[in-house]
Amino acid sequence: MAKLYYDQDADPKYLAGKTVAIVGYGSQGHAHAMNLRDSGVNVVVAQIPNTVNYDKAIADGFTPMTTADAAAAADVIMILLPDTIQAKVYEESIAPHLKPGDTLMFAHGFNIHFKQIQPPDFVDVSMVAPKAPGHRVRE
Repeated sequence: MAKLYYDQDADPKYLAGKTVAIVGYGSQGHAHAMNLRDSGVNVVVAQIPNTVNYDKAIADGFTPMTTADAAAAADVIMILLPDTIQAKVYEESIAPHLKPGDTLMFAHGFNIHFKQIQPPDFVDVSMVAPKAPGHRVRE
């Protein structure tokens, strides 16, 4: 059985000195990245160059990088890509850079539940599933 945590359970001290990678700067990604940054967390953004969301990340003050570079730099990796491409991106660009103690996060459990992504035992896996689109999360 999964253990559920709520706002009152969160303590930002656990992110002190950590880097969080937001993989995908779409509806949820932009909200997660900016909220974390505004809370004092070191955030890096992975987004494909020459896309609208890449330009949006730059306009919002981030310097987008490749997923592989973001995964290598991060202690926490939040995957906010469409379910249909997560497994491929994970295998090619994230899995090779995972280190013991890293945390892999999702906003939807499809790829974990159906074992499309099978993280190694040395990383934690969690889910943060907002009940609203990104612009509402940001509000």
